[in-house]
Amino acid sequence: MNDIAGAIDFVRGLNAARGGLLACPVSRLQVRFRLGYRSACELAGRLEELDVWEIVVTPSGLRGARIK
Repeated sequence: MNDIAGAIDFVRGLNAARGGLLACPVSRLQVRFRLGYRSACELAGRLEELDVWEIVVTPSGLRGARIK
């Protein structure tokens, strides 16, 4: 995905609306940007590299993102 700015805006909008831990971040990217799983994972990793969010695994095994 070339529009990283759009993804950053999307994530920041989710943070403003929800705050805290965002459940199923890769799935949200898949749906919002119509991406396959691999592309969504790459985008999620890029967002983590840019310090937009941090992917975490809760003690119960749920993957989420802590938005910075």
